[in-house]
Amino acid sequence: MSNEKGKDIQKEMTKLRNEFHDRLITELDELVAYANLSDEEICSAEKLKDLFASSHRLAGSALTFGYTDTGELLRRFESTLDNIINDGAKTDATRLREQLNELAPAVAMPATIHDIADTHNSEAGEFKPQTEDLHIYVLEDDPSTSDALTIGLSSFGYKVTNFTKIEALCEAALKEHPDGLIVDTQVSSFADQDLASAAQTIRGNGMESIPILVVSQHDSFIEKLEAARNGVVAFLNKPVNIPELESNLDYVLQQGAKSPYRVLLVDDDVYTMEHHRLMLDKWGIMAHPLSDPTKILDVIDEFHPDLMIFDLHMPACTGVELAKVVRYHTHWIHIPIIFLSSERNESRQILAMMTGGDDFIVKPVVEEHFVSTIMSRSQRARQLAELMTRDSLTGLLKHTEIKERLGHEYARAQRNQSKLSVAMIDIDKFKRVNDTYGHQTGDVVIATLAHLLRRGLRTTDIVGRYGGEEYMVVLPDTDAVNAAKKLNALRAEFETVKFRHNDEEFTCSFSGGICQAKQVKSTDEFVEQADMALFRAKDRGRNQIVLADDAN
Repeated sequence: MSNEKGKDIQKEMTKLRNEFHDRLITELDELVAYANLSDEEICSAEKLKDLFASSHRLAGSALTFGYTDTGELLRRFESTLDNIINDGAKTDATRLREQLNELAPAVAMPATIHDIADTHNSEAGEFKPQTEDLHIYVLEDDPSTSDALTIGLSSFGYKVTNFTKIEALCEAALKEHPDGLIVDTQVSSFADQDLASAAQTIRGNGMESIPILVVSQHDSFIEKLEAARNGVVAFLNKPVNIPELESNLDYVLQQGAKSPYRVLLVDDDVYTMEHHRLMLDKWGIMAHPLSDPTKILDVIDEFHPDLMIFDLHMPACTGVELAKVVRYHTHWIHIPIIFLSSERNESRQILAMMTGGDDFIVKPVVEEHFVSTIMSRSQRARQLAELMTRDSLTGLLKHTEIKERLGHEYARAQRNQSKLSVAMIDIDKFKRVNDTYGHQTGDVVIATLAHLLRRGLRTTDIVGRYGGEEYMVVLPDTDAVNAAKKLNALRAEFETVKFRHNDEEFTCSFSGGICQAKQVKSTDEFVEQADMALFRAKDRGRNQIVLADDAN
């Protein structure tokens, strides 16, 4: 996080705390006024519920903003009310008044606001798009494996440098910091060492932060355990499947370029929610606040959160009830739900997690624990989502998922009157590639084009493998002419890629058809028109992009 952004967030946090300070005085004053009610009024079921809701909300926010003494007094009062409402304890009007009057000094003398220290010095959470080819060092002394890795990874756009000796690799790395290392555990230059010694040698030569991927002839648990203990991020067996290796590299190396984690905050207390939003923003996490839980289905559909945080007690519905509603939608089942509340009753916390939640954090949060929990669960959620929704060969969205995303984007474009284009892409004469060079080489061609599309398009563009060698690209806020310009540039780049099978080199091309949303009345017609344009591109000689208007 930049110093300037940190200062801006601190200013917003200070402003928010000052606003809460004024609100705390007002609401405590209103709460204490209940002590003036008659015994019958203060003990009525309606007033007890009002007092409980107010004290619960205010206790959590007071503790969040550093009003420790006031927060604890409110929490004790909330506990008294809880015992009456939920556990059948006797209502004692005198005791209620005593506890309310204990809050009176806090109205005049609120506790000091304690600043939350800005301990975040890492830039890991910021979005850093990749602008240059990634450089991979390969430690491999078998010429055939070395050649296969170099040719295969080069076709995916990686710069590859081979080494047969670990000393030469370490010397080169001190001059030019590589992005990743691929190490064969059987390389003769350290055959007398184990993986731990080799990793220590690498780490001790200025490469502490560089990810290491291992390729090995062995598939034993012991070898994998040794790899895990030495910080190896991926373990692959020989013969190396190049698309699988590329998929691992892409996942490991592009983490810094991934879009920020997206967190949906649902809380009726807007001050506490905004406090948590600013806290997460400081760590590079995008948080969307929602104070009305009844709108959550539309917000999830639009925002696509990696994780959701629900307050447990809200007027419209409880956090548990809200979790049940969300879990009715099976395509959101992978999204973690964390309950955030001042509720300290462990049995209720466990019950909440058994009914749709994944974790429970008690207010006030400890910033480092709060953020690390969100980051780790968001990362795991993304991994699970990718396994569920993405094609294993290309890493692109599966057929069903890309069509669903097209439907969402089409509805958004109609609602906002914005531009939207869809492209259907197909590799030219792909059957000949499979028949001539084999399906394994064909897989490399398919995965290479997928990599090119992922790398060359915007993060807002959506790419899916529609089937076989066919792809769908959804381009929001883009007309057909500009979509064609971008895809033509990628088409020209793809036909320069050299593929190799044994000692023979060959190239491939692709054709595409593009349709703009204004030309159609449904998503089915959208795809059909783009498909017709693709067919016309093939009919006109392939290796070209045709617009639906031109096709007709």
